[in-house]
Amino acid sequence: MLQPTNVPERPQRRVGAWWGPAVGISALGFYAATTVEDSAGREIGFNADHPWAVYAFMAALVGLMGYGFVRHAGLWMIGRPAPGILREVPHRLRNAARLGLAQDKVRRDRYAGIMHWCIFSSIVVLTIVTAQVAIEADSPFKFLHGPYYLFFSFYGDLFGVIGLVGVGMALYRRYLSDFHRIRWDERLEDHLIIVGLGLVLLTGFVLESARIMVTELDQHPDWAKWSFGSYAIARGLDVFSFSEQQILWLHTWTWWVHIAMAFGWLGLIVFTRLDHLFFAPVNAFFLRTDSPGRLAKIEDIEQQEIFGVGYIQDFTWKQLFELDACVRCGRCSEVCPANISGQPLSPMHLIQDLKGHLADVGTAIQRHRHETGDAGREVSSVALAGDVIKDETLWACRTCGACMQECPVMIEHVPTIVDMRRFLVMNEARIPATAQAALENLEMRGHPWRGTALERTTWMEGLGDVPIFDGSQEYLYWVGCSGSLVERNLPVTKAVFRLLGESGASFGVLGQEETCNGDPARRLGNEYLFQILAQQLIETFKAKNVQKVITNCPHCFNTFKNEYPQFDGHFEVFHHTEFLAGAMQSGKLVAKHAVNTTVTYHDSCYLGRLNGVYDAPRQIISMVHGADLTEMQRNLSKGLCCGAGGGNMWQEEVGERRVNHVRAEEAVRTGAQSVISNCPFCIQMFEDGVPAVHPEEEGRMKPFDVAELLEQAVFGPGTR
Repeated sequence: MLQPTNVPERPQRRVGAWWGPAVGISALGFYAATTVEDSAGREIGFNADHPWAVYAFMAALVGLMGYGFVRHAGLWMIGRPAPGILREVPHRLRNAARLGLAQDKVRRDRYAGIMHWCIFSSIVVLTIVTAQVAIEADSPFKFLHGPYYLFFSFYGDLFGVIGLVGVGMALYRRYLSDFHRIRWDERLEDHLIIVGLGLVLLTGFVLESARIMVTELDQHPDWAKWSFGSYAIARGLDVFSFSEQQILWLHTWTWWVHIAMAFGWLGLIVFTRLDHLFFAPVNAFFLRTDSPGRLAKIEDIEQQEIFGVGYIQDFTWKQLFELDACVRCGRCSEVCPANISGQPLSPMHLIQDLKGHLADVGTAIQRHRHETGDAGREVSSVALAGDVIKDETLWACRTCGACMQECPVMIEHVPTIVDMRRFLVMNEARIPATAQAALENLEMRGHPWRGTALERTTWMEGLGDVPIFDGSQEYLYWVGCSGSLVERNLPVTKAVFRLLGESGASFGVLGQEETCNGDPARRLGNEYLFQILAQQLIETFKAKNVQKVITNCPHCFNTFKNEYPQFDGHFEVFHHTEFLAGAMQSGKLVAKHAVNTTVTYHDSCYLGRLNGVYDAPRQIISMVHGADLTEMQRNLSKGLCCGAGGGNMWQEEVGERRVNHVRAEEAVRTGAQSVISNCPFCIQMFEDGVPAVHPEEEGRMKPFDVAELLEQAVFGPGTR
């Protein structure tokens, strides 16, 4: 590190009053002098002659930002209340720090993570730098002297350079690479933001270099070297042998350009996606604190006139706030299984369309409410569900949560989509025919599978005495509709039953008393039917003293664990892979036989992404001798949906390709002999998808459940 021969007592820097921190968020140059002293010690520069300019700029900026916030807030407030939004404040503050300020989700794209860190860290540090200059100049506190002044000069330049690196990475991705997301919704503001920030940073360096040339380059060169970036520019300019007056003119006019661009850049916050600088941490604070797999309950459903969201003001104010947080980055659409398959859903465009509709009608709704006092649902002749957002867009959603997980500003797309589905189903009776048939079957027969010849107890055939749960057993083994009424899934149900018995677990089943827990109804938008089914089943569970439940299906697992507590149904819930992995680790289950095969594992959305269970299934596979696991490219939290979620098991798909065919292709590309999952829906989708992408029967990949693989390892090959 440089060792200066003389340490300065105080730098020759001047700034105008307390405008520094607000302006400093934009770039390096605000810690550079706005006034310098010439060799005779006279103050020369813009601020010396025109101190009013900074205050005028600042006043205009503050007024503009105040206007922008009031305008935004007025639109948010046309929404309904968001109950419970201020509960669990410590948890919410941690979310704001980790997800908002630290931008944790951006790091899922490593390049973008580094780029954002460079830009954001430079903004933060240079704000602190500028604040220190303002305090030094306009308060009794004097601390910019001695060794700290040199360190101050160093880290100011360092983070200016870091900021330029981030800008350079952004410019490369936008203009020189073929990065596809950039082109999805490109606007003029995007160019102004990144090019403008780069110019503000560059002029800041030039401004500081001019100060160095006048005050330090000749008299104290060792001091100047600590501002290494500006010093390098100053040395470069020095070869032109500019006179002192020319350098002062350079300083003055660079200051003019710099300050105008910086305040202009800050002004973009009000009108562009730059507002996410403030909205992202706030939205992280408002982020739900419960499971992402939990949908909101419609309270007092019998008394409601409007179900779900049919008009923009039917959203909560928090959902409307999310629309303004969107930065159009496209991460949500890039991972959406419907969008990947060429189906009519792009989560990014859905949010942007809602945002545009809010801007179009929000002010009129505000005015109508003020004048008449009613909700103003008839202000716009454009239907939110149907015109702004097409029906087929809403039905294409798999509710897999991939969009929510990838969103760097914490937008919750799935609840927004399901709220609009609820309106379509319960108010408009608009629903695809096949989905309607599933709901009718649920209502009349207690399960969604129309045409099945199986009964709830068919799977028990050949298994001897199957214990019926009577309250004395520790666990209820919940088979579920797909586990008992779909032919392909009967072997999975039997495998879990045999493994539970082998582990010594105390368990029983409900048999004919089982009925659907309502998950398909809720995801398809029929909240009313879901609540009826949920309340009936909770009463059954309580009457039989059910305390612990083991499920076959991740959808049942999610419903029991996350949604039944909304109706006072509190049970300890395990997916069968969790229980079986624990039994193997404790030695109650032993994989005695080798199963020599290569497998790839598919993470079901409702077990993995929405409930965080990734390890248990893989632990089982790792303890099966001979099972060689090869991961798909999209795995763990980035796994792709099988295509069945969100009620799409009972819908005809609209678009270029079927989602399960896309996922099956990814599985086949691994070269594995088997694709292993943990969900009856996923197994069914692979049973259809694998033959479609690999028509030749010879060497075709076979879909299995984890329990089927473990059954062979415990009881021996051929036990199926």
